[in-house]
Amino acid sequence: MIRRIFLDLDDACNTLAMHVLASVGCKVEPTNYQQYPRKYGYDVVAAANCLLGETRYADPAAFWSAITRRNWVDTPESEIFPWILHRAASFVGRENVCIATRPTKCPECAAGKVEWIHAHFPSWMHRQYAITPRKHLFARADALLIDDVEENILDFEAGGGHGVLVPRPWNKLWGVDPFDAVEAQLEILF
Repeated sequence: MIRRIFLDLDDACNTLAMHVLASVGCKVEPTNYQQYPRKYGYDVVAAANCLLGETRYADPAAFWSAITRRNWVDTPESEIFPWILHRAASFVGRENVCIATRPTKCPECAAGKVEWIHAHFPSWMHRQYAITPRKHLFARADALLIDDVEENILDFEAGGGHGVLVPRPWNKLWGVDPFDAVEAQLEILF
């Protein structure tokens, strides 16, 4: 039985990949995943260089250092965000829903993520978050991770937890309606 749900923030609750691509000058809409070049998988830096038509960012550090705190704060909500938060709280209760989000190495990233949480989540979620690249540490038989990155889901499941994958261009569920895909996976677990 699932008693805890961990929600990924970036590209599950918000549209970070598309937003940061637009922020660095790529000609994309900040919420339109159809414009993401799938051949690069979850390599947002390679996707940016492709969309820009030049190698502007030689490595991830150069790219992510160009993303300001304001970029993190201004990231739009995803289409499924309010629905998925409501579903999570209805399954396990508000006190058992936690945000689990991976930071970059820049402190402005973590600060921007916290600002985003306070601006978009209801007040009962304002202190229910973990900023860590090690989401698998929360894995256990009664825990569920909802995330867009297959590797995070696999690591969580390897730790004994359960996973629900949000369709995005870099994962195997791309092309499936996010509401339908997430609901189908939740129905199996609940």
